[in-house]
Amino acid sequence: MSSTTGRALAACMMTAGLSLSAYSANAQTLPASEIPALVAPPNGINLGSTSFYDGFSTLKPGLTGLAYLRYEANDAITNVKGDDDPAFEDPQVDVTTLIAQVSYVSRLKVAGGALGFDVLMPFTNIDAEFGAAGRQLVDNGLGLGDLTFGPFIQFAPMIRQGRPVASARIALDVIAPTGDVDESRDLNQGSGAWSINPYVAWTLLPAPGWEVSGRTQYLYSFETDKISNPPTIPGFTFEDGQGGQLIWSSFTVSKEVSRGVSVGLNGYALQQITEDRINGIDIPDTKRQALYVGPGLHFDRLPTGILNLNLYLPVHVENMTSGPRLNAQFIRPF
Repeated sequence: MSSTTGRALAACMMTAGLSLSAYSANAQTLPASEIPALVAPPNGINLGSTSFYDGFSTLKPGLTGLAYLRYEANDAITNVKGDDDPAFEDPQVDVTTLIAQVSYVSRLKVAGGALGFDVLMPFTNIDAEFGAAGRQLVDNGLGLGDLTFGPFIQFAPMIRQGRPVASARIALDVIAPTGDVDESRDLNQGSGAWSINPYVAWTLLPAPGWEVSGRTQYLYSFETDKISNPPTIPGFTFEDGQGGQLIWSSFTVSKEVSRGVSVGLNGYALQQITEDRINGIDIPDTKRQALYVGPGLHFDRLPTGILNLNLYLPVHVENMTSGPRLNAQFIRPF
């Protein structure tokens, strides 16, 4: 997305995997700076969905069910400088996403860890409203998102003086373009692109009752010829697009205040390291950046599982939609 006159305006709700695009252009022949930015990161991207004690998981063979309920109240669309884009008046893009995950741990051991496999399917509802004087973007309502799946290795916890002090997991997820994409709508659940998304999750327990966790992720998206609401612009024909590569990390710090109940701080930081590409051309000023921080709660003495609650508030956001995010994660072994 860029606020430069005569080029495209694009934004993405990456937490929900929402693809969002709009455009403007008058030139008959378009230089790179005037080519519209029409691609967005894929559905399935994890920005703060996982939470406290992320590096720990069961080593026992079998299935675990996880459910994530996320709500985003986006009230701004930012440009490359992090300012509200003047092309949109009073944007309000509310996104509610339910993600169902099944995690399977096998009996196979790799490098001393348990080999497993994850499958995640999101269901997303998009409700968008814009002021009459600005650009209007049309949402796609309720639909399926992009399917995420892949193997992982959960390592056994490190034990010191009779207690666990650290644990880690590595994974290689693939994101398939199975989500809904209505090419007549601007805001869609699906991205239209295949992606790979490896990550490392870890947790440190530096002292009794204290927890520090993080998940560092990388995203590489492949080319796609399927986008939201492709424009008709003199001098330009869309052939294919490719979202830029992303690196981001989630983080938590918490303290147990009573048995099974912890309070803490959670957040995530994202940086796009390469520009988006349209028709094989790098599009300038399309790198995304975000920093969110907020409070969180962890409950691990529930009768049927574990519950994490996280609120994320925007600190700095560039080339993305911006607003508070509320996340609830429920984990239950079968």
